[in-house]
Amino acid sequence: MTENPHARTAPAASTLKQRIGRLLFPRLPITRFLFDQLRGEVWARLTTARNTVLPWRRRRFARLRRMRHVLVNVACGGRTLDGFVNLDIYDTDDGVIGCDTRRSIPIGDECADGIRIEHFVEHLEPREEIPALLRDCHRALAPDGVLRIIVPDASRFLQAYAAGTDEALRKLGVPDPFPDDLPTRMDIVNHVFRQWHEHYWAYDFETLAHRLRAAGFGRIEQTSYRRSLLAPLGADREEHAVESLYVDAMK
Repeated sequence: MTENPHARTAPAASTLKQRIGRLLFPRLPITRFLFDQLRGEVWARLTTARNTVLPWRRRRFARLRRMRHVLVNVACGGRTLDGFVNLDIYDTDDGVIGCDTRRSIPIGDECADGIRIEHFVEHLEPREEIPALLRDCHRALAPDGVLRIIVPDASRFLQAYAAGTDEALRKLGVPDPFPDDLPTRMDIVNHVFRQWHEHYWAYDFETLAHRLRAAGFGRIEQTSYRRSLLAPLGADREEHAVESLYVDAMK
């Protein structure tokens, strides 16, 4: 099943947070959905403010924009890749540069040889954030540079649902038995599309290719796990392989 790309808390801490949440959320004057949105926005604003105000952060981003032939790992979470510029809104892990990548990346024009975005696009608002980010990736890529996008493959889950059996969904990594809070096949499909309000949109190849063409990309191919038009971009996460759509787009 899909996961929050920023969920990197240790199990014990996660359990404590869940207990606190169960006590806290019923007493809040706002919904958990709104609380999560506000928390995310506040963190994004603080990160952007630090990058703007703190001199050493400003110097780091100035250096980033001058770099050439870079490989970029967008919304990496705590899973950094050697040889890549690793970007994430949360920079608590070594090697991660903290920035809000929902609309843009801090790379100079035509300075990136390759950009990879794994299980993050589905977390972005589809009318404004997705077009803005894809256009900015196109700007940052050098001629013949490659953008690799990996998302949950909605078409595979819909086909598995239409097959009418639990087994078809289990082949996509759904646990046996189904989770207690996702007891039916339609619950599983809803989780892929919404993931408790963390996912904004679901994608198949046709839909993602349409968005990439609109951003200016020409050659767009459906690839596969660890097979990319630019080999270093194929550093895909094993836990996503069974459920994912892999798409490479060349500038």
